[in-house]
Amino acid sequence: MPLHRGDSYAPKMTRAAIFDPTDPAFLRDRYPVYRRLRDEAPVLRTELGGRPCVILTRYADVDRLLRDERARVRSDEGVPEHLGTGPAAAFYRNSLPCLDPPEHTRLRKLIAPAFTPRTVHAMRSWLTELVDAQLAELAGRGEVDFVADVAAVLPARIACRLLHAPDSDAGELLRHVPALNAVLGQGGLTPEARTAADEAARFYFDYFTDVVGTLRGTLPEDDLVGALVAAADSDGGLGHAAVVTALTGLLMASYHTTRVALAAAVFALLEHPGQLAALRADPGLATNAWDETLRYDAPIHFLWRDLAIPLTFAGERLEAGTHVVLGLAAANRDERRFADPDRFDLARADRRHLAFAAGAHYCPGAPLSRLEGEIFLPRFFARFPDAQVTRQPERQLDLTFAELRSLHLDLGRAA
Repeated sequence: MPLHRGDSYAPKMTRAAIFDPTDPAFLRDRYPVYRRLRDEAPVLRTELGGRPCVILTRYADVDRLLRDERARVRSDEGVPEHLGTGPAAAFYRNSLPCLDPPEHTRLRKLIAPAFTPRTVHAMRSWLTELVDAQLAELAGRGEVDFVADVAAVLPARIACRLLHAPDSDAGELLRHVPALNAVLGQGGLTPEARTAADEAARFYFDYFTDVVGTLRGTLPEDDLVGALVAAADSDGGLGHAAVVTALTGLLMASYHTTRVALAAAVFALLEHPGQLAALRADPGLATNAWDETLRYDAPIHFLWRDLAIPLTFAGERLEAGTHVVLGLAAANRDERRFADPDRFDLARADRRHLAFAAGAHYCPGAPLSRLEGEIFLPRFFARFPDAQVTRQPERQLDLTFAELRSLHLDLGRAA
């Protein structure tokens, strides 16, 4: 589960005050602090969002807990009280990232056929068409904000295609994502934020109710929407609320990861001209570049789990019920796992990063994400060989979502 910068933080350190999630300097440059946490406080007892917790930052510890089915994503309290009882709470209750087995297992099995190697491979042609159309729109533009003009647009079109929504609906669909995404954070919501989340959830429930009604009986079951609609219609099926919630969550997840990774990959390659030259010389490195970006600049910095039994990490016993915050981005830069982890390296042999999590909650859309990077990166740099960064990009000052808010590029001439 994500931790949001906007939540009410009150850090209480039992060790040296290494980690202050409210410090703007930390939020702008996190990795030196993550290194200190790994070295000096790999099991950090603190408080976030008014709740005591333990933060883990070493790769081995984070990976182990992600794979341990005795670590739950939902605490005994169920839906957090601050979410209320409206549509936003209903979204939280049925959302895939917030489910434990057996409910999580059942929903994941329904989604899985839409992301098999064969199914994802079949998406290559229309993904390429969308990428080429997006790049054609940039030709002759000169300077652009890559985040606003590409990274926020292309993933929206991809998500609409996956969910059989009209391309013309992309802007309206994605306008509500930030408000609803807030319910996956930790800590309280303001009354205004909860109202906005309820309104966003109500919008998505109504929208996908129409989608399900329109497409019922028209799609194969290896289609993402088709599989969920068929499950809703079967005896003992998921139920309508679970299906529209799953579609909403898939929209949000597919959009966020691609949007963040596109901007991060282009920025990292432009900042590392030797690696960009290697990609240009061998476009087959595009998948490596995508995975290395996800390791080097993870789209989500923190998830959480609650322990069902006592477990020990780095010699410290954590009791059952402990709320554990998992530092994905910190783990991805752990020198105990990755050689020279602060170096961006397309030739890196070990690409088992944790950006897609691990274990039962490993991202089912990971194969599609990799295909998107494989298609986009070589085509972008072939089309705009002179692209360069014109000003230092701004980052979101959010504990969990540290993505680029802007990335101003001079595209130069189009090839």
